[in-house]
Amino acid sequence: RTADRPGHDGVDIMAARGTVIHAASGGVVVRVRCNIAGNSWDSPFSYPMPCDRDGYPGLGGCGWYAEIRHAGDIVSRYCHMVRQPSVRVGQTVAPGAPIGIVGTSGNSSGPHLHFEIHTSYPASSNNAINPVPFMIEHGAPL
Repeated sequence: RTADRPGHDGVDIMAARGTVIHAASGGVVVRVRCNIAGNSWDSPFSYPMPCDRDGYPGLGGCGWYAEIRHAGDIVSRYCHMVRQPSVRVGQTVAPGAPIGIVGTSGNSSGPHLHFEIHTSYPASSNNAINPVPFMIEHGAPL
């Protein structure tokens, strides 16, 4: 979080649309969701979904996203995917496993990965931390 962007609980990593998103570490997928304009829809869905199109600044929400619960109840969140993540709730993923594709769904001005780290489960704004120093500390700089 930064003072100039309250509520922005992670870091934006620029990447081209279609870039594969990989799990930061192994764990269990605990959420796959479409989130825009303050509304959320859990997976699986009937199509089309509101997140199945490009978003725009001011729309609100994370678009298509997934959360992985890691050892010690650390949670990583991956937002703005181009389509429904390729993982499912309850699925165990290995470190580096593909989980989705970079897009620009939800509150987004262009293709990128919004990446969050939360210090406990379930993830919330209250337990979000800056992922940059966390990942450096754990030997995986962004």
